[in-house]
Amino acid sequence: MVGGLAARLPGIRDGCGWVVLTLVVQGGTLGYRPYAFISMNHSSILFLSVILPVAGHMAASDQTGIVPTVSSDSATLSPLEVRAPASLSFGDVLARTAALNPELLTLGLGNQAADGRVAQAGMGPNPNLSLSVENFGGTKLARGTEVMEVTVQASQLIERGDKSSRRVALAECERDVAAASLVLRRSDILAASANAFAKALAENSRLALAGEQLKLAQETFASATRRLQAATASPSEVARARASLASAQAELGRAQSAVSLARATLAASWGGSAAEIAEIKGALLLPVVPPALARFEAALTVSGSPRLGLVSSLVAGQRAALDLESARGVADVTLGAGVRRLNEGAATAFVLGASIPLTFRDDNSGNIRAARAMVRASEQSLRAAELEQRTALAHAHAELLAAHAQATTLRREAVPAAEEACASVQSAYSTGSLALMEVLDARRALIALRRDLLDAELAYALALVRAEALAGASFAETKALFDRP
Repeated sequence: MVGGLAARLPGIRDGCGWVVLTLVVQGGTLGYRPYAFISMNHSSILFLSVILPVAGHMAASDQTGIVPTVSSDSATLSPLEVRAPASLSFGDVLARTAALNPELLTLGLGNQAADGRVAQAGMGPNPNLSLSVENFGGTKLARGTEVMEVTVQASQLIERGDKSSRRVALAECERDVAAASLVLRRSDILAASANAFAKALAENSRLALAGEQLKLAQETFASATRRLQAATASPSEVARARASLASAQAELGRAQSAVSLARATLAASWGGSAAEIAEIKGALLLPVVPPALARFEAALTVSGSPRLGLVSSLVAGQRAALDLESARGVADVTLGAGVRRLNEGAATAFVLGASIPLTFRDDNSGNIRAARAMVRASEQSLRAAELEQRTALAHAHAELLAAHAQATTLRREAVPAAEEACASVQSAYSTGSLALMEVLDARRALIALRRDLLDAELAYALALVRAEALAGASFAETKALFDRP
């Protein structure tokens, strides 16, 4: 048979019967099937004991011809081994996340698997070797081995249509898709880490605010107690001061728990724990002028945006798949050559053969039409992704501007006015001109404004992170925000 190895082992008459055995070695698989069996003599057993181990060795060597190896460069990971408590800046957090995040490490190993598929795609089909024995064990003239013919033939599938290079091109596109997926996921993980850093900074500020609130509540309670002892205040005033003190103590405990949770969330970005964070260096100080939308839109390109880069890689992969399906519509040719030994006349002759499929029923046209449709769909998805990214960027920038305007107004006008009012009320209370309720109301108003300012600054930071992640930037604006002196 052409394209494989088939051997009919010779039947040898011993006066009792015949044996005919077909041996097949094709694609690295060894098999055999008895067609008729009555009995075997010693010659038959000797023949089989020689042929079967040889054929089995051929099949085994075909299966184990390529042994996967592990590169010494990829066998050892090199994560940052900084596990002791440390003071971390925003740049330190991004570096730890990029180096130690478990998901990113896993995706990096997936890229090595894609390299192996590229190498495999460039390998052509293996040649086949066949052994056949014919015209024996029959009747009349073919009853013995006088007219037996033994043929040894090698055959090779010849690929047409440039299939090999197109397989490699498709595998390379698949590798590009895997790399683009890693870039996108890395951007998302770093953005989540940046958000966690911003929230941790905000919780630190809330903790400091709660500490100030508790200190003022303690001073107020001590003052009210002294006034009561001096008979210048009523017991209800002391009770109000005690209630305010208890509320401040509860708020401090809540703020401490929030700080611990925020640090644990941040450390989870690199698979660590909150114990690894001794201090978070940075502050939420907004710039005088926020970055313009055009700065982000300039980076929103196929080469800059991780999401657009991934969709573009998918489009290229669909085009490569169409090229491969077109090549598969071209029929391959199998060529064979060998030697035949004829017992009749003790003659030897050469054998040549060729075969090609007739593609009048299946020319792969259906798969080609499907691949063309997938190319058109992927191109449309790229245009849709571009529109979606620009819309999301516009929304993020609008939130950024709104948060910046709110924070600027609070910091420049509202908070200073509330601080002035609080100081005036406290002075009047010290002289006995105002009641304690006036002091508590002024302080609550000031604390509420400071919390609103902190919320606005955090909203600005989160919007900035989202805008930079969409545009595929390296979070340079975010780093400048947190590291601003």
